Amino acid sequence: MNSTLIIVEGLTDRGFVEGIVEKLQVKCKVHPMRGNRPEKVSRLLKALTGEFDKAIILKDLHRAGRDTTALINKITRKVRQLESQILQSQVIAVKRSVESWILAGLSVNNPEEIINPEGELRELMQKRGKQYIKSPEIYKRLAKEEVDIKKAIEKSETFKNFVEIITT
Repeated sequence: MNSTLIIVEGLTDRGFVEGIVEKLQVKCKVHPMRGNRPEKVSRLLKALTGEFDKAIILKDLHRAGRDTTALINKITRKVRQLESQILQSQVIAVKRSVESWILAGLSVNNPEEIINPEGELRELMQKRGKQYIKSPEIYKRLAKEEVDIKKAIEKSETFKNFVEIITT
C-alpha cells in the first residue's frame, strides 16, 4: 500500500514530482488530474479509498486570476467534504507553476514571484548550454539530477510545505 497519493495537473508536473519523491525516497503514487474539474478529484479520491493514508492535490496558480482562485477554493471544498470519510487530504496552491519549484532548486531567487517561470527556466537552461524541452522525462531528470532540494525549500514556501507533508 502506498501511503500518499499526489494528484498533479499534468504529465510534466507528474514527471517532476515523481523525480522529487524518488530522490527523497518517499513511497507515493503520482496521478495526473487531466482537467481542472473538482468533480474529477472527488471521483479519483473516492475510487482510491483505502489505498492511501493521505492525498495531496497540487494546483498551479500560473493563470493567477480569479478563475484559478475560485477553482482552487472549489477543489478545496470538495476535498474537505471527503476528507473525514476517506483520508487526510490537502490542496497546495503552487505559486505560478511547478517550474517555480525547479527554479528554486536551481538557486534562482524569488522564483514564486517570477511572472513567467517556464520562460525563465528555458532561458536559464539555454545559458547553461542545455536544450529545454518540456516533457515528463526531462522534468523527472531535472528533479533527480539538478534540483537541490535544500535550496528549493529555502527559496519556495510552497515547495517547503509540499516536502513537509510528504515526508511526515
